[in-house]
Amino acid sequence: MKQLYIKFFPIILSAFVLLLHILGYIVTVHLTNYSILLIWLLSGCIDTIFILMLGKITRSFHKSMYIDTLTQLNNRDFFYANISVSMERLQKKQSYISLLIIDLDNFKAINDTYGHIAGDEILKQLSNVIKRNIKATDIAARWGGDEFVVTLPGVTAKDALTIANRIKSIIYNHDFYYNNILFKITVSIGITSIENKMDINAFIDLADKALYKAKTNKNSVAFLDMPILDL
Repeated sequence: MKQLYIKFFPIILSAFVLLLHILGYIVTVHLTNYSILLIWLLSGCIDTIFILMLGKITRSFHKSMYIDTLTQLNNRDFFYANISVSMERLQKKQSYISLLIIDLDNFKAINDTYGHIAGDEILKQLSNVIKRNIKATDIAARWGGDEFVVTLPGVTAKDALTIANRIKSIIYNHDFYYNNILFKITVSIGITSIENKMDINAFIDLADKALYKAKTNKNSVAFLDMPILDL
């Protein structure tokens, strides 16, 4: 029923507007004051229900577009949309923006040993840990597989390092469970930070290269700054 409603929504909306115009004409020309009141009350109720349904569908569209189904974090598309806005703000106002890329160490071993359902459960729990340990203004998103990104607007490189080390430590000390089996996991985190607008993919690439450095030791954090060009 809901899928049919979405499919024919433009037609339903057009018909509803037409019906309101017809009702308005009938009310104005043919009906008594009492009948007019009843008609408008009924129309108002229908209008309210219709708007509520429209709101739910809009929220559902947003969720399907920008929310990762498994973890309920923001997805990659949302991350790109958000980072674009952050970059524009950075151009207008002198500030900072830092980026973390978080990768779960030895995740393949979990999938191979306990199955992908267990792996999915660990990812969901890990997502919750990340979400609980960042500010409301920070943006956490699932980048793909066992990788996550966290955008830290207004956060300097020094503070980003502190945040990354805190998250790493919290995850290291957290008990993850699936079917009463205890999992102790670690993460590697790559960090970069800028104070001037730059190409988004180049910004991500800096954090990704930092992550590559962190992965050599695992359960570690690495920082990579934007290279300074000689003029």
